[in-house]
Parts: sequence; structure tokens; C-alpha cells
Amino acid sequence: MLSKRGVSAVLGLVLLIGMVATISVGILLVAGDVMSTVEQQSENERVEQSFVEMSQQMVIASSNNDTTRSMEFDAGERGAVVMTDTGTINISSEGLEDPIEIPIGAVEYVGDDGTRIAYQAGGVFRETGNETRVVSAPPVSYDSDDNTFSFPITEVNDDSKLNSGDIRMSHANTEAYRNATYVEQSTVTIEITSEYCVGWETYFDGQTQNAEGQAIRERCGSDDTLVVELGRTEVEGDFSQAVYAGGGGIELGHHHAEIDGNVTTDGEIHGAGTVTGNETTNTDTSIPSFDSVIESKVEDAERGEGERIALGDNKTTLEGGNIYYDPHGFDLQNDVTVDLEDGNVTLVVDGDMDFTNNDLTVDAAAADENASFQVFTTGNMSMDNQEVCVNACDYAAGDAKDLQIYGTSSMLVHVGTGNSKFEGILYAPRDEGYAETEGIDHCSHEVNGTEPDVCIEGGGGAAQMYGTIMSGPMYVDNNFDVKHDSELTGFDPDVRHGVLPPRLTYLSIGVHELDVENE
Repeated sequence: MLSKRGVSAVLGLVLLIGMVATISVGILLVAGDVMSTVEQQSENERVEQSFVEMSQQMVIASSNNDTTRSMEFDAGERGAVVMTDTGTINISSEGLEDPIEIPIGAVEYVGDDGTRIAYQAGGVFRETGNETRVVSAPPVSYDSDDNTFSFPITEVNDDSKLNSGDIRMSHANTEAYRNATYVEQSTVTIEITSEYCVGWETYFDGQTQNAEGQAIRERCGSDDTLVVELGRTEVEGDFSQAVYAGGGGIELGHHHAEIDGNVTTDGEIHGAGTVTGNETTNTDTSIPSFDSVIESKVEDAERGEGERIALGDNKTTLEGGNIYYDPHGFDLQNDVTVDLEDGNVTLVVDGDMDFTNNDLTVDAAAADENASFQVFTTGNMSMDNQEVCVNACDYAAGDAKDLQIYGTSSMLVHVGTGNSKFEGILYAPRDEGYAETEGIDHCSHEVNGTEPDVCIEGGGGAAQMYGTIMSGPMYVDNNFDVKHDSELTGFDPDVRHGVLPPRLTYLSIGVHELDVENE
């Protein structure tokens, strides 16, 4: 009969053996899991490299009808699936009569751990959990030498399955959109609907980072659709100029009329007034009109972007960080202050702007250095013995950038007699010859036989415009001084909440269909 001590020893031995066994099994299970994870990660890496090589070989095969490419393809143990219908790419532009709609397929591998590696339209994407990264970029490019945007799309021709081993890629067909290529001065919109939408979004986020997110018009959502608008955000023009006058010339009607700074025009400069800076006449350099940008701003406002206001009737303060929309234009009945302390202010105006009874002042004293008040208007602008300026209207160097007014190529500006003051950027370039505007009697003078876009009557007190003016033909009369703000030299204003037409002339879009199969 065992003693209690003996029983305890036996039980202890049994427990120890049980613990060792349990621990051993646990170690084996953990080791097995670790081995499985390492093996899966290794397979994922091999498959990823195979997909990158496949994308490169497909580019070579698509460029020549007689070229067949072969390679050793690693599709892991489960293989890869070739699918011909996984989404669409829609390319549109104001320069195109009809959008280009292209169905797209994919080659996809899914690992045991849920990792997805996919080839689509020339790009390779990898999704692991909540992370998506671009393994190989799609062949989207822009050639600044000939102003051409290119997007060759390589497609698979048939649904199939690819196993690990040798695969063959051969050219089957190419469709080039040759009748839809001329898109001068137009933005290009790409709408992608795809299972791999997040991958495309990641790619375009990186490519358009200088636009600070403005190029992405619609991000991936439940409908797996991404909308990207390609263009630029910087406003074109040489802001070292006091005046740029396109589509005509400049008339300085009185010897007390002065432009203090550099002047550029595609016409001539006449009259008794004075230009203190460099004069460049008969230039063949044009600045694109802002018409499409203004139209886009109004469309966005009509869809609900911004607060609707009647600025002329009931608004006295525009608060920083906001977008405002006046759908009818205004004639100020109260003095208005634009407060930039809390950030940028944007005003979209579908109509005329009249500053004939009250002032508008931009308060930038406590604002961030890059904050500004931007105005986008479809109509005309008139001033008469009023002030539209920054801070104390003391023409301090660097203040003009805080007030930026953008108009269309047909915008007319009239400054009447009296002590009017404007401080800021006035940007309404005309990139084509002058076109008569019917029904507007805004100036009693002519420039080279045509009514000027900007008419400054002068007279009264010593009226002034301080900053820079980019417009069409311009007339300046007596006792008026247009003075350049030297801090605008080298300044590149950005248009917020959108992109501008790039220096773009041609689209190069082609779809290359390939047969991809195991040998």
C-alpha cells in the first residue's frame, strides 16, 4: 500500500509528464503556425514578383503583333484567375465629343492568408488586410514636349486559370482611339470602377500629391468608383507684371495716367501716360482663359458646395474657412469684411459685382501667411469711388496676394471717376482676339478701335490699383496709378477645390488585348 508521500510523488510525476506533453504539443502547434505563416509570406512575395514581371512582358508583347513572350510564372499552390470583366475605365474631356469607355479585366491571386495580388490595365496592386499598395505603377504618363497625355491599357482576352509554370503572352488586337485625341486646354477626367479601386486611388494620390488632394474628385466608396480630374492647380501667368493685356493693347489716355511696373501686351501701348517698367509689346505669348474654371466653380456651387448668400443684401462678414455662393451677383448695400483669421475664404458669384456704394475689406492681419480671399465670377465688375482692398488699404507690399479675383475671358471691368482703390490680383485673361460684347456701355473710350475689357476713367482724386492685372485690352485715364506689388514676383497662386486645364493638346489612348495562357 502506497504511502501518502508515495502517492504524491506519482501524481507529481504524472502531472509533470502531462505538462511536458502539453507544452510540447503547444510548441509544435506554434511552430507549425509560424512555419505556415512564413511559407505563405514567402509564396506571396514570389507571386508578387511574378506579377510584376508578367506586367513588363505584357507591355513588350502588346507593342508588336509578331511578338510572343514567355516566362516562368509563379502562381502559388492555388493558381491565379484570369477575368475579362472586372470594371471599366471612362475617360472624358471638354475637348472630346464623347467619353471613351473601356471595359477592363484582371489577373488575380488570393493567398490562404487573404492577401490579394492583382494585375489590372498595366498596374499591379497588393491588398493585405486594410493596407493597399501599388507594386507596379500603371502606364499613365504626360509628355511635356508635345503636350500629350498617354494611357495604354493592356487587357487579357479570355477568362481562364493560370497555374505555376511557363506561360505565354501573345498579341491579339489593338484598338486606338485616333478620332478622339485633340483636347487642347482641357482637363481630363478618369473614372475607374473596379474591385481594386483602393489600389487605383493609392496610385493617383501619389501621382497628384502636388494638388493636395484636389485632383481626386470622388474617392472609392461602396460603388468601387474613383473619379480623378487631371490638370494643374497653379494659375498661369507672370506675376512680376503690373499689367498683362491680351487680345488688344493698352491706351494711357492722359499724361497723369501711369503704370508703375512691367507691362506686357500682344498689341501696342499708346497715349500720353507713363510706364515706369519694361514694356513688352506684340508678344505671341498668351495666357489661357479661365472660362472652364469659372464654369466648374459655378457647377460645384449649384450642386451644393458652399453656403448660398445674397452678398449685396444681408451679409456684412465672410468668415474664414468657408465657401460662399451668390447665384445672382451683387451691388453692396453694406460695407463687407472678409475675415481670414480662421482660414481661406472662397466666393463664387454667378453674375456682376458692383462696388459703387460700399467698400469691401479683407482682414488678413491675424491670418496665416498663405491664407487668401478668392473670388470666381461669371460677370463684370464695377467700382466708383469705393475701396476694395486688404487691411488698412495702405498698399503694404505683400498684401495684394490676399485678395484674388478671377473672371472669364469676356469679363468687363469699369472703374469710374473718383478716388477708387483696388488692392489685389485681378485675373481675367483673354487668350484670343477681342470679341465685341453687345448691350454693355461701360467705357467711352476705345483701344485700337475696340471697347477695352478694363476701362479706368480716372479723374477726381488720385485713384489707384495696386497688385497685378491680367486681362484683355485696357484703357487708363488721368489721375490714375496702376502700381505693381513687388512681392507678387515669383508668386504662384493655387486655385482651391479643383484643378485647371493643363498645357495639354493630345490624348493617346489605346487598348491592347493579349492572350495569356499556360504553355
